Amino acid sequence: MKEKVLLVDDSRQARSAIKEALAGQFEVFIEAEDGLAAIKSFVEEKPGFIVTDIEMPSINGYRFISTIRNMEDGRDVPIILLSGSKDSLKKKLTGFNLGASDFLMKPFENEELVARVKSLLRVRNLMEELKEKNALLEKLAVTDELTGLNNRRHFFEAAHSQLALGLRHSFMIACLLMDIDHFKKINDTYGHMAGDEVLRRTGALLRACKREGEILARFGGEEFIMCLFNTSSENAAAAAERFRKLVSEHDFSAISQGLSITVSIGVAVWPQEHVTSIDDLVKAADRALYESKSLGRNRVTLFEYAPGKKLA
Repeated sequence: MKEKVLLVDDSRQARSAIKEALAGQFEVFIEAEDGLAAIKSFVEEKPGFIVTDIEMPSINGYRFISTIRNMEDGRDVPIILLSGSKDSLKKKLTGFNLGASDFLMKPFENEELVARVKSLLRVRNLMEELKEKNALLEKLAVTDELTGLNNRRHFFEAAHSQLALGLRHSFMIACLLMDIDHFKKINDTYGHMAGDEVLRRTGALLRACKREGEILARFGGEEFIMCLFNTSSENAAAAAERFRKLVSEHDFSAISQGLSITVSIGVAVWPQEHVTSIDDLVKAADRALYESKSLGRNRVTLFEYAPGKKLA
């Protein structure tokens, strides 16, 4: 992407002088003769650097800087404020308080302007790298490395938020807990690399048929978990059956000849008696999953509370 700079000054001669000084630093020069035109140019062109004078008609440099700093795209853009009048200390402090990155008196030495621009560009680039790394760390903190799905931590954070939403709007939440059948046997027979690929493909299948707003995560080991919102127990059980069938009919032979995969699924809905939290909902789904396994696996079981039936 070409590096853009916005030059704001009501003097064409002054803009030309700045442009000449910075010819080797930027590829695109956008010029504006007052603050109002500069705001329009900033919104349309999205420059990554600004050099602006203070004294201008319409909107002066102070108001221009203040406006830019109040924009989402303008918060971190380096801005050098120029002034050719006296009371430079007062103007400098005012400019810094409004968000200027640096201040320079006219007339300036070209070498000094270039040096200040280079310094601010280095800081900006380092800040952008830091933001990217922080965003990556945040993503890694809530992402399962093997499947690329959200992890258990993200599931509970997102599900708690949805439960609060469900309380406000009185809609039901369903939890589907899915377990790959006989996964240890898959690892023992075909190897752990094959087992990892089974997990990746199963996760990809579930993600492909997940609807907008639903939460899908790898819960741990060979277990996956999903939350469906504003649904009934019948619809949740039907969705679980679609997922079960999707996995059982998928061709896993590319991983190893003759390999077929099935999943057992437990379904629970909130609210119902003794299911009052996300933790209770997951425990209820886990209890239903246990029943699916006990009844022969490769099936869906819906949890329904009955006296004496424990969640844990």
